[in-house]
Amino acid sequence: MMKLSKVTLLLLVSKAYGEVVEGPPAVTALQVPAEEHRFLDTLANHGGWVNPEDLMPMPQCIAQQDQAAWLSAMTKCSSKICINHFGPLICTRHQWLTQLTCLSVEFTPDIVKGYLQLCSRSVLAKAQLFSWVRTVTGRTWLAEVGDTIELERLSPASLPAGYAAVGLTRKAPTCLTKSISISSNESFQHAIASCSFTDTSQHTGNAARPWEYNEPRRSIIRLDSATVGYDLTGRSIWPGHYFDRNCFCDSFAFDSNQNFCTTPNQLDLTRQRLWINATCGPESLPSNWTIGLRTTYYDYIPVEDWNWPKCYTDMPKRVTRSTERCATDACEVDNDGYCYIKRTVDRSCFCNAITYDTCGGSCHVFESRIDYVHWLHGLCSEVHGWHGLPKEWRKLAAITALELIPLPWVTGSDQKYTRDSSNSFALKLATLVLLNATPFLAIFLSMKMSERFYPSDSQSAERRFLTGTSVAALNILAAILNTFLSRQIPNFEETPVYQLLLVWCSMPRLSWLAILLAIVKRPELDVSAISATLVTEWVFQVLTLPTMVQAIQYGFEHDFYTEAMKRLDGFPFAKLTYTGSLLYLITFIIALVILVRTIFEPEPKKVKFDDWSPRWKRSTVGKIKLGLMLLFKEQWAHVTKRMRLFNTYWSTLEQHIYLFLTKASHTAEHGRLPNHPPASYGTMYSTLPSTVSPHPPLRKLPVRLYSISIVSLLLLWTAKWLFWGGFLGLTSAY
Repeated sequence: MMKLSKVTLLLLVSKAYGEVVEGPPAVTALQVPAEEHRFLDTLANHGGWVNPEDLMPMPQCIAQQDQAAWLSAMTKCSSKICINHFGPLICTRHQWLTQLTCLSVEFTPDIVKGYLQLCSRSVLAKAQLFSWVRTVTGRTWLAEVGDTIELERLSPASLPAGYAAVGLTRKAPTCLTKSISISSNESFQHAIASCSFTDTSQHTGNAARPWEYNEPRRSIIRLDSATVGYDLTGRSIWPGHYFDRNCFCDSFAFDSNQNFCTTPNQLDLTRQRLWINATCGPESLPSNWTIGLRTTYYDYIPVEDWNWPKCYTDMPKRVTRSTERCATDACEVDNDGYCYIKRTVDRSCFCNAITYDTCGGSCHVFESRIDYVHWLHGLCSEVHGWHGLPKEWRKLAAITALELIPLPWVTGSDQKYTRDSSNSFALKLATLVLLNATPFLAIFLSMKMSERFYPSDSQSAERRFLTGTSVAALNILAAILNTFLSRQIPNFEETPVYQLLLVWCSMPRLSWLAILLAIVKRPELDVSAISATLVTEWVFQVLTLPTMVQAIQYGFEHDFYTEAMKRLDGFPFAKLTYTGSLLYLITFIIALVILVRTIFEPEPKKVKFDDWSPRWKRSTVGKIKLGLMLLFKEQWAHVTKRMRLFNTYWSTLEQHIYLFLTKASHTAEHGRLPNHPPASYGTMYSTLPSTVSPHPPLRKLPVRLYSISIVSLLLLWTAKWLFWGGFLGLTSAY
């Protein structure tokens, strides 16, 4: 408004005196293409003179240098000019103006060249300078013709190494940010400042009046300067302050032999090298710059990442407290490659205070030992000068055959098994023979004893009791004998008697075969002896169960059953041991369920679906339940059909056993065999006669129990042989 009023006043005064003060036609310093208008403005002209405040602010790179020559050139072209007249001779107003044609003459290439070294560091700073020179002088080059070709089309690619936020200087150590490059004699902060720019051009002073003529100084002075903006590239970035990476790395020369940060703990030196590497790349550092870095890559372990082995509770306090003694600060490299200080444990400091023999107890036993060896090897194997593992440490890091034995009495209290056990192996074989011969001997002796004491009454209760007691006593006596023999073996003197007794009770026995042979070959044999042997055998199966459960529990604790026993590869005897124990438990449970159901199972109640309430059928839930039950009934019919063949074979086996037992009972009572099968079984299609026996038949329930027992004992005997075959194979290796 002030300028407009002055021009209006001048025109009015001129018209009143009949003359108009006309100056040269208004011109601009530079006719700029339309696409350049985003950063160039046309100057307000007063007959070739312009107000200093209408000139562009001083470029950033000029403001960062000695401005004397720049201001001197502008001062030479500035004069106090009358801009308002009253009549032809009276001047009503004078103002300091700058002549544009003079600026074109004074700002010679030589003056610009004196500032060009600093301004050419960054392509953006050079572009800003070129914009000022072209606007003020109309020249399309700076110092030499063609030195602005690269500025014609700026883009993000014009910054070869890109840019970084000035805030990254906070990640550099103080000793680096306050350093001075020996080769360029330039400070770190000045190099950053000379290469810095903002997201958009900004003013650092009085934007409305960037220049002013100071009469006391008789010179043009700067009141404002413009920062370099990234918008010169035609793109935008997040608001903030940045610096040109390529500009900084070229200007602040890093001497390969110069370390700005040298401290006793070398942490600042690590921060310095990481910062230079992340900012300027490894070519700015010596080839061996990674040597001696205090980083968390290997030499220093963050406290939160530190882990102990499973046997931590058995480790001495001087070892567990070493992490406190060896704690120190180190650099963790972030995603951008800069240092992030963390509390760590010095690996070499800790490893130099520990070896394999430093820790004992569970650290030397089985899985804890394996974990301990792997932990030591992974932690200290690459530490220079550390030799804390034995020469045969690889054997310590693997499972041994001894550790696959699940029975505590074999490994002993000190977890050792000596080769002095050859006698033990012979005793085990002799024991197997004795235990398997015991059933035959028991049946023979019980028969002789019953004939001696009860020759006339073969089916009396006293004779049955004596026979059963004899069979059970002889079998248990054999197990007790082996228990005390085992305690004579070295390393097993202190083993509890009950543990050894349970182990010997688990040995495979041929009682089921003795019973079967007795029924087939000796039908005149007393049935009470067979019954007593069966009862005795089931007692031994119950006594075997704790040993098998212990083996299964040991196998699951150590993951022997996972992934198809992959962990037992290379140990076939171990696979037999743990397969046999699991098979035994499954067979025992199934046999027990069948026996209990045979004895206590009531007559199944038939459910008629048609008798259900119509109201219940009409409900949605009822329909779903009815459909599921019908589907189950249909599928169960298919299963029953497939099991029919097995049921036929099982019934045939029961019938034969029934006949054999009937023959044995009749022969013991009358001295001859019956001619006919029992009437309760009806007609049987076989080679045997099918007429009805005149003698009262045996009850059906004991026959089913005999049949189930014989089949179950066969499977349990097989499982025991698998277990003991693997067990003997494992123990005989030592």
